[in-house]
Amino acid sequence: MKRLYVIGMGPGGAEQLTPQALRALEDSRVVCGYTTYMDLAREFLEGKELVTTLMTRERCRIALERAEAGETTAMICSGDAGVYGMAGPILQMAEEFPEVEIEVVPGITAALSGAAVLGAPLMHDFAVISLSD
Repeated sequence: MKRLYVIGMGPGGAEQLTPQALRALEDSRVVCGYTTYMDLAREFLEGKELVTTLMTRERCRIALERAEAGETTAMICSGDAGVYGMAGPILQMAEEFPEVEIEVVPGITAALSGAAVLGAPLMHDFAVISLSD
């Protein structure tokens, strides 16, 4: 199967990695990601081929190409893959790789993990605005 997991690794630490994310990592032969995130995930990556680059689009293309070649691949990012993560860029490029099945694996966002430290500041209506470009 030509599969690419886009995995939100959470805010850091094994205890904040979801079971779904751990299963996807275990299923993957190739893991792509930014160098810092690879370092944070090192304990989960033994025996995997690791691909790191600085450029987002290059990393996405490599991950999609590896999945298209039949290697189950994971693209990791911090927090949640869909909240200023790698899901957007991967899905934008996915049209060029129609045979690749993409599964977005959610992670715990920094907003939610930070809120848990403070108590319950997000208990009622709230909005999150990303100022990143």
